[in-house]
Amino acid sequence: MAGKPQHWKERNGRYSARIVIPPQLRPYLDNRAELEIQLGGDRRTALRNHAAAVAALQRRIGIARQRYEAATGQQAKVAPHPLTVQQIAVRDYQSQIDFDAEIRRTDPNYARWGVDSDDAARYRDGFAGKLTDEELHDLVGERVERARLAGNTDAIMGTDKWRALAQALCVTTFEAMTRDEERNEGDFTGKPTHPLLAEAAPVNNDEPEPITFDAIVDNEVKRRARGKNTKPLPARTAKKYCDHCAAFAEWRKSKNSLTVTAAEGKGWIESLQDAGELSNRTLKAMLQNVRTVMNWGRQNDPANFCPAGNPLNGIKAPDYTTLPSYLRAFTMDEAKLVLAAARKEEKAMFRWIPWLCAYSGMRVSEAGNLRKGDFFEVDDQWFWKVTTVGARSLKTAGSERRIPVHKALVDEGLLNFVKAAKLGRLFRATQKTQFLFNPALAHGFAA
Repeated sequence: MAGKPQHWKERNGRYSARIVIPPQLRPYLDNRAELEIQLGGDRRTALRNHAAAVAALQRRIGIARQRYEAATGQQAKVAPHPLTVQQIAVRDYQSQIDFDAEIRRTDPNYARWGVDSDDAARYRDGFAGKLTDEELHDLVGERVERARLAGNTDAIMGTDKWRALAQALCVTTFEAMTRDEERNEGDFTGKPTHPLLAEAAPVNNDEPEPITFDAIVDNEVKRRARGKNTKPLPARTAKKYCDHCAAFAEWRKSKNSLTVTAAEGKGWIESLQDAGELSNRTLKAMLQNVRTVMNWGRQNDPANFCPAGNPLNGIKAPDYTTLPSYLRAFTMDEAKLVLAAARKEEKAMFRWIPWLCAYSGMRVSEAGNLRKGDFFEVDDQWFWKVTTVGARSLKTAGSERRIPVHKALVDEGLLNFVKAAKLGRLFRATQKTQFLFNPALAHGFAA
């Protein structure tokens, strides 16, 4: 839910960090389904301690993952919760500062102990690059391993990646020691001076949990299917929205819909235009579909999901030109050719669907779903109904209609065919007998 950190649980005014355990790791954690650490009833304190609690839980899961991989012979995978060296360092530094503050609140003798200058010098030599890997391991190896077990890194001792992280953790301890010395003198205003920490972005423990585009579409599908007299979102339509959002997410390298910007939407469409593979009409539809999904997200949670508004609403969709309908429709000669060919067909669907489309303007899918019961007579005039009854779908709610049987269809023998047909669908197709005529017939043409 937007506005809450990951792995955050709130119940009856109490807060906790909670992580669901992957099913394959549960046997190594007493068959539990989840791990949880209570954070108390004060939200501000809980938020401050949340990251450390999550890291502790992730380390326990990391140990279980090691045991699982050893038992199954699987090789270790990449870090499941990767962080940069700087991010790991910032969290480690903050945890030391928080621990220092906690000790000062509980032990009156703590502030009387001075910082060991020899220890400080070792950590300074560590981030200066003067120590070997073995010496670095003695200093910070345990903390590097904790980060690895938490899934924040896959660094292995002996690699440049491991050494860089170890040096960064030497920085955090040296800076924490400096703050200890300052606080012992009553100065609590000190800030890190090393660029690794001084230039880092502040840690935001209240960062909302990502919301993927697929999650929004899934919620919309469930919403439309809920209750009586529902109008479900067709699976084909839902897939279209997901596909277009996936293309956008791949381009921006993020599935998190909360971070979408107008510049990204504009850049995405322009990049597709420059590629020249898709028409502007298609690109306009893609942009509109992603925009619609973002609107669904706002409708679900307007207070937290893009509270300033849908960032894609202000983007102008691509312009395009279309041919006049008379240039795209069948000519009279083409229509005669198609209908004459249909007369020779033996299968009912090939025989009658072209004629039904020609004299009604029906879509091919609508004609293909007609049933014997759809035809009825009123005052010596025959009609058929286009309806959603019987789990059939139409393009829009206004597509339901009643169509008179054209005299040309009567003369052609359509009513005789309908009267002789069995109850149920008039046309049944198999995998080998698909519609072979042009779908443009669904738009209709004058005869």
